[in-house]
Amino acid sequence: FDSEIDFTKKWLLATALRYENYSDFGSTLNTKIATRYKVTPKTNLRFSFSTGFRAPSLAQIYYNLKFTNFIDNEAVESFLIANNNPLTEKFGIEQLREEKAINYSLGINHAFNKNFKFSLDSYYIFIRDRIILSGNFDASELNSNVKNVQFFANGVNTSTVGLDFRFDWVKYFNNSRLNIGFVGNLNKMEINEINHKNLDKETFFGAREQYFLLASAPKHKLILNAVYSVKNFSISSTLTRFSSLELIDWQIFKPLSQFNNSSQQRFDASIDYYKAKYTFDTHFTYDLTNHLSLQAGVNNLFNTYPTEQARNTDSGGLWDAIQMGANGAFYYSKLLLKF
Repeated sequence: FDSEIDFTKKWLLATALRYENYSDFGSTLNTKIATRYKVTPKTNLRFSFSTGFRAPSLAQIYYNLKFTNFIDNEAVESFLIANNNPLTEKFGIEQLREEKAINYSLGINHAFNKNFKFSLDSYYIFIRDRIILSGNFDASELNSNVKNVQFFANGVNTSTVGLDFRFDWVKYFNNSRLNIGFVGNLNKMEINEINHKNLDKETFFGAREQYFLLASAPKHKLILNAVYSVKNFSISSTLTRFSSLELIDWQIFKPLSQFNNSSQQRFDASIDYYKAKYTFDTHFTYDLTNHLSLQAGVNNLFNTYPTEQARNTDSGGLWDAIQMGANGAFYYSKLLLKF
């Protein structure tokens, strides 16, 4: 059920109600209410509240995988056990349920004139029974050559607050145009509860796994973009700032004797700190016809890499797979065909 009502020329109200039934996990009922108010012809305020869900994926329920994992540069045979496998229940992992979410948002957009406008949107998202990949359980009782087992589980409740913003400015000249945009996201995620039940908390979803989950929602990302167009030619340049983040490497599982029998020293030594970094991308486009264009450019022009770490990372390399990527500069050309 969906409705949208203009109560006045300035005030719009929208509501929605949705019911679904899944053979995998049962039924779910979700709702949404949203409103927009025109403060002035150039200024809008908007607010929304909604509930939502995410069903477990097919891979999370049915997929088994044996693989070689490199833990602190040591090859270890591991087993990712499907949720419907009887072994999962034997280890104390419950049947997967849907993730449930509550969302609030409050925003404003304003056009100063035909050349300059902006929008700001704040949000709060609470997710219950978030599906995570567990830590490594001891697989010795399986009587196989596998050392560790892992599971997908409804492991944590998280809350996230953040702000999205966008500023757009355009300037028209005699036969050319300049667009400048500044967009960004400020974000903070917290783990409110770990649903480990009777299982050991550090094994089920320990500090290392928690840091990886929090790093999936970086503190900020800022993008400054400029596009200059004249007749058939345009140049686009983008400066991106990726926020700093922290991850925990495999040293967290080393004997305390290597750290003066201090758990704090071991914890501090295991933190891999990645500094905030900038990357610069640029490309040129020339329109050969109305339907055919030639483009050449470079991503990460100045060959920026993440902060180098010791070889105790998740992959055993110089850095983890973080948001900014680790491939350095990338040059390309391509032919664009539009229909």
